[in-house]
Amino acid sequence: MDTIKIIHQDLVTEFSALDNLIISKLDSKEKLVGLIGKHLMESRGKRIRPLLTILTSKMFGYNGKDDIKLAAAVEFIHTATLLHDDVVDESSMRRSKPTANVLWGSKASILVGDFLFSQSFQLMVDSNSIKAMKSLSKASAIISEGEVAQLVKLNQRRIIDEAEYNEIIMAKTAELFGVSCDVGAIVAGQSNEICEILKNFGRNLGKIFQIIDDLDDYLGSTSDLGKNIGDDFLEGKITLPLILLYQRLDNNEQLKIQEMVMADNRTKGDFELIRNLMIQHSIKQQISEYLVDSKQEAINLLEQITVQNIWKNHLISLLEFVVKRSY
Repeated sequence: MDTIKIIHQDLVTEFSALDNLIISKLDSKEKLVGLIGKHLMESRGKRIRPLLTILTSKMFGYNGKDDIKLAAAVEFIHTATLLHDDVVDESSMRRSKPTANVLWGSKASILVGDFLFSQSFQLMVDSNSIKAMKSLSKASAIISEGEVAQLVKLNQRRIIDEAEYNEIIMAKTAELFGVSCDVGAIVAGQSNEICEILKNFGRNLGKIFQIIDDLDDYLGSTSDLGKNIGDDFLEGKITLPLILLYQRLDNNEQLKIQEMVMADNRTKGDFELIRNLMIQHSIKQQISEYLVDSKQEAINLLEQITVQNIWKNHLISLLEFVVKRSY
C-alpha cells in the first residue's frame, strides 16, 4: 500500500477534523470563494505539509486540537502560494485539472489566494500560540521573498549557479516544510532545540521534494504528474537539472542553451532537445546521488530525538517516500 495512504489510515480522525475545518473556513458569502475553494479541495494533493504538523505533534503525545488548526493554516498558506504561482507562471493544469486562473481568471485567483492567507492567520490566532504564530508568519515572509527572488532571476535570463538555486528553493519550498514540523513540536510544548531539529528535518525534506519536482518537469510524464511537463524550461526558469546538464556540456552546447535562455520564447523542440541531453548525460542518476547528503542529514536529525513511536516511524517513511519519487 502507498506510504501516504498508510499514514492517513493511522490519522483518519485527525484528517477528518482537518477536512471539516478547511471546509468551514472556505465558507463565504461570496460564491466565487466557495467555488474556487471547492475546486481546490477536489484537486488536493497528498497534504504532506499538514501531515508533518500532525505527525510531529503526535510524536510527543499531543492530544489537543490546536495542531489541526495549525495544520490547516499550513495548508492554506501552501494553497495560496499555488494559486499565486499559477498566475505568475501562467500554468494551465495542476493535479490533472485546469488551474483556477484558467477557469476563473488571474484576478480571482490572486484575490482568493489572499483570502486563504487571511484565513491562515485567523487559524494561527485561534491556536493560542504566539510562538507558532511568529514561526508561521516569518515563514510566510521568507516564502514570498523566495518567489520574488525566483522572478528576479527569471528576468535576468541567465544560467544561475547551484548556490543561487538552493537559496531560492530553501526559501520558496523548504521553509514551509520546515515550519510545518516546527509548529507541530511547538504546540506539543517542546524545547527550542527540539523545534529547531525538526524544522531542519523538514527543510531537508522540502529541499529533496523540490529538486525531484524540478527533475520531473524534465523527465516525468504529464499523465503521472497531473500537470504539464516542460513548463519550467518554457517559462525560462533555471532549475538544478538544467544547471547540472549545463556543467557537463561542451562550449558549443553551452552556448546553445544560453541562447535558449536569453530568447523571448522557447519551443517544444528546444525542450525535447534538452530532455534528450539529460537522458544522454544521466542527469537523473546525478540528482539521485546529489540527494544522498540531504537524506542522510534528515535521518541524522531525527536520530537526535530519543522518542520512539509509530509517528516518528511515519516521518522516516515519509522521507523515504519523497526520495523514491526520483527513481
